[in-house]
Parts: sequence; structure tokens; C-alpha cells
Amino acid sequence: MRRKSRDRPEKFFGMSIFRRENVNFTIEEKSGGEEIIFRFHVLESGRFVGEFRPKGMLKCALCVELLLEAQAEADLKIFYSARKNFTFRCRTLQRHCGDRSRSNVEVKCVCADHSRVDYCGKIEVPESPTGVKVLQKNANLVLSESACVHTEPAMEIRSKDAECFHGAAIGEIEPDILQYFLLRGVKKSLARDLFVAGFLT
Repeated sequence: MRRKSRDRPEKFFGMSIFRRENVNFTIEEKSGGEEIIFRFHVLESGRFVGEFRPKGMLKCALCVELLLEAQAEADLKIFYSARKNFTFRCRTLQRHCGDRSRSNVEVKCVCADHSRVDYCGKIEVPESPTGVKVLQKNANLVLSESACVHTEPAMEIRSKDAECFHGAAIGEIEPDILQYFLLRGVKKSLARDLFVAGFLT
């Protein structure tokens, strides 16, 4: 799936916005379209809730930046299922510039066949903001020995009054889970599809 010039980036990357209050939104293309940046500037007391569900072969990297002012809140989810020889490059940034701001970013990816996922998630909190709470999670499900996942969480915290947590996990479907389905007459391929569907929620 190649991006066509007439396609809107929001549609191409499967973007959905469920809540947008006091939020400035811009899209920027970098390096000749090699990276698409979705930038959400959540102003004071603003609220943002959204998700991205890109599909197919992506020729450009997805970057989502959350910039939060005082008492702003943001929740973001990104889901992607990579197969064949697909490569998914994703970068997120949570930059907190105001007091008592909060953000939560969750990125979930499935890797099958010879696919590859590269994710970099960064949290930035300068020295002045206080009462900041930040959470970043990245979970990856690997379905093939030939699949590859590289995840790189990073934090740059200068404030002394900030609660920041990040975590990354890479795993496979446990044999006991597949056995549970098989004993109940569910075929292995369907059992795997059901598990993947549940994972990407």
C-alpha cells in the first residue's frame, strides 16, 4: 500500500480523534515525505483523545508529537499489524511544558513473516513544570522467528516534580493459550487470529 498524493495523511494512517478540546493540530512532511509528523498542541486545560491504525505497506514513518501546556491532558493509542516484508517506523514525543499536565501513550504492534517494527518513544519534561504525570507503554507480539522488533524508550526529565513511567515488552503467544483453543475445537490459525485481534485493542 503506497501513499498517493491525493490521499489525506489522516486517512492514510487511520487517524481517529475521539475528543479534541482546545487543541491545535498540524501535519508536517519531512525529508521529502519520508516522515509524516502529526503535531497536537494541547493548550491550557485542553483535552485530546485519539488513535492511529495504519494498514498495509507504509513507505513513510509515522511521528506523533504531543505538546502539553498547563493542566492539559492527552491519551494516544497506535496499533499496527506488520506482515510479509512490511516495515513500520514509528516515533512518538510527549513534551510537557505546563504544570499538572498529563499524557498517556500506548503503542501496540504485531510482527509476522519477515516484517520489522522500529519504535522510538521519547518523554520530555523541562525544569519548570510541576505536578506532571506521564505514561508510555509499548507492547509487541512476534509471530515469526524471521520477524524483528526494535524498541527504544527514552526520557529527558529535568523537573523535580514529575512522575514519568515507560515500559517496553516483546513476546510471543504462549503455547498454553493456543492449547486452550485447540482443546475446544478451534483451529490453530483461527486461534491465533482471535488472540491478535484481542491484543490490538
